[in-house]
Amino acid sequence: MRAAVLAAAFALLVLRPPAVLGAQAPGAELEEFTLANGLRVVVSSDASDPMAALAVAYGVGPRQEEPGRSGFAHLFEHLMFEGSRNVPRGDFDRVLESYGGEDNAATHEDLALYYERFPAHVLPAALWLEADRMGGPILDERRVRAQIEELKEERRLGLDEKPYGRLVDEEISSRTFSNRRNARPPLGSWADLDAAKLQDLQAFFDERYAPANAVLVVAGGVDPARVKSAVSELFSTLPARAKPAAPDLEEPPPGPGGRFEVKDARARLPALALSWKDMPPRGSPDFYALGLLSRALAAGRTSRLYRRLVKESGAAVEVAGGLGFPVHDAADYQAPALWSFFVIHKAGRKPDEVRAMVLEEIARVAAGGLCAEELARVKNKLRCDRLAEQQTALGRARRLALAVLLDGDPGRANDVDRYLAVTPADVQAAAAKYLKPDLANTFELVPGTLR
Repeated sequence: MRAAVLAAAFALLVLRPPAVLGAQAPGAELEEFTLANGLRVVVSSDASDPMAALAVAYGVGPRQEEPGRSGFAHLFEHLMFEGSRNVPRGDFDRVLESYGGEDNAATHEDLALYYERFPAHVLPAALWLEADRMGGPILDERRVRAQIEELKEERRLGLDEKPYGRLVDEEISSRTFSNRRNARPPLGSWADLDAAKLQDLQAFFDERYAPANAVLVVAGGVDPARVKSAVSELFSTLPARAKPAAPDLEEPPPGPGGRFEVKDARARLPALALSWKDMPPRGSPDFYALGLLSRALAAGRTSRLYRRLVKESGAAVEVAGGLGFPVHDAADYQAPALWSFFVIHKAGRKPDEVRAMVLEEIARVAAGGLCAEELARVKNKLRCDRLAEQQTALGRARRLALAVLLDGDPGRANDVDRYLAVTPADVQAAAAKYLKPDLANTFELVPGTLR
């Protein structure tokens, strides 16, 4: 039966050399449409690309979980690969890999993203697989319990036993935010997962994985008209369900920053983190100014903090951070959001000394901004990064999916011009407004010795 359905899927879309609608590069044209069940679809075609990609973004993440359901979003990232009505467990991967494709998924704070990359002629199979999965994974006790144990192991390796993991992945956000939805651990509560019943999981899926709460993007060497025909045929049969209401994520205004100590037996060197909340909305002028400031201060070996803390003073060995860190990056950023820095410093340097150097660099920007040459360098690097991303069908598909889901506009996937319009004065004003030293929360990580 499955083979017959798959053969029918191929019959829906025999790809021919596609018309050129652009590759989500400057001047590209995009095909957009919405199915009757609410599924939003975007097609970005590139006749020169022998590859294609598919991305599906759902508006569900840890911040959309209700009390008693923490960890459900991440659990479903696993369950969506455990088999669906017509696709036995493991066949999603096997079918794509047999044609030279690959697939993966990620759970972010406000969304879940599923994506595939494959030769363009394999698109019919990928669409059929994704439509079957959107209809719902098979939920039974054996699969659910096995994946809960997988999540526990993932936490153990990626957080509990990872040096600095608890500070970066839990303590910064949980101590800086006040709203429970923003402050909860990303992997959820083991008590909630262990207590989860199949009917709870089914209700969560029915509410959060509705077509109206999803975006489907197809990019690469495809024919938009044929894609539209195939998507309509395969996805229109999925029942319409109401888009869930947005959760209350409001945060109280920030107060004076607190100080926290975190002990980490697996860390070999001490570390310091600083965090601020009440960052600007996604897509606002201050969002773009702070995005460039993030790069100037903490992105790479030419950044101000790396030069000051690592090269010049020798106080630190690693620096990371910026707008959204450690919860978001620029692509999936959604307020309420943080700005944080994380510094691993040498044992002989006092935390307050390192803290003072970080705040001094911020104060310099707040007082004088970035010079024209430095701002131009940061803009050029951002533009090169975006152009490199647009060279692949998968890069375009993922960015388009996030732009439609979070901004409601695929055109926002090409927001480089908004960054290029930022002036030194914009950066100076944003630094002074959002990174006040008295509002900074300070985290001191004390390394220990495992016995």
